[in-house]
Amino acid sequence: MTFKPSLKTEVEKAQMAIDDAIEAMSVLDNAIACGFLKDEHSLIAQKWIKEYQSEIEQARNFLDNLGEKA
Repeated sequence: MTFKPSLKTEVEKAQMAIDDAIEAMSVLDNAIACGFLKDEHSLIAQKWIKEYQSEIEQARNFLDNLGEKA
């Protein structure tokens, strides 16, 4: 028998992923804004921010699609 998480659990996981990604972006953005990172590290952090933005977009799309089905 295969266990399938409940819809409520999936929604909670998506919301937590969004919240975590927003927090990570905030930390990275603050580190970049402070100017103490080396340029190459700042560029890496900017790439990470884009990854977190993508994760947020995917999770929001998932939640939007659930709303359309309801």
